[in-house]
Amino acid sequence: MAGLIISVITNKGGTGKTTTVVSLGQALVREGKKILVVDNDSQCNASNILLEGEPRNSLFEILKSDKYVPIDDCIYSTEFEQNLHCIPNVPDTATLEPELIQKGTKEGFNVLRKGLRNYALENFDITLIDNPPNMGIFVVNSLHCSDFAIVPTEAGSTHSIRGLIKAVQFIQDIGNDPEGNPGLSFLRLLVTKVDRRTSVNHIIMDQLKAQFGKDHMFETAIPINTSIQKAELMDQTVFEHDSKSTAAKAYQELAKELIPILEQQE
Repeated sequence: MAGLIISVITNKGGTGKTTTVVSLGQALVREGKKILVVDNDSQCNASNILLEGEPRNSLFEILKSDKYVPIDDCIYSTEFEQNLHCIPNVPDTATLEPELIQKGTKEGFNVLRKGLRNYALENFDITLIDNPPNMGIFVVNSLHCSDFAIVPTEAGSTHSIRGLIKAVQFIQDIGNDPEGNPGLSFLRLLVTKVDRRTSVNHIIMDQLKAQFGKDHMFETAIPINTSIQKAELMDQTVFEHDSKSTAAKAYQELAKELIPILEQQE
């Protein structure tokens, strides 16, 4: 498989976006892939899970126009998984938003692509980008840098479908724009926090299939599982916390499902 970059985006918090990025990343490593996780959210949740301590260099240096730091110096290896690497973030990155906007759409939307894309494609099998829960300029940069986008959605939320439609349309608009990123495609919805015992979950799953079609949804769904909450509290991936948990098994199944999907896209 040639290198690929995937944005994980949502315009709603609480969908398990960061948990998906870090745990899917580790699951893909366990399937033999070399993975880079890019923390594009200045809340730094993915960074705190994957790395210890304050990074000397981070995504800030890649996005800051008047600073040049080799990208190698911004990438860190995780201690618990040999082929899982991370470009961390720092809270100061949030202050770069006005600068990116001031550059205008042609330059300001492509800063991450310019600084990251070629290196990531040449050195990693899959790059996963974690993003803030909005459709702001950092997310636009992520989508301009990516080949595919995955949108996680919470199974128990009856108000999420309208937001999902907007998120998917946002991805498609960038992919359809000749001056956007014509190489970008919406890949799949990932349903998280599934409780198959409740009728509400079944209703929402049926609504999602009717709205988006089975071909635009992963067959694997991520269940509600206390291991996820416990892992988050301890700044761990679900595999670090409990590799035998139902959540860890679900993310491993997701990795096994994702790889042939990506191979078919090449």
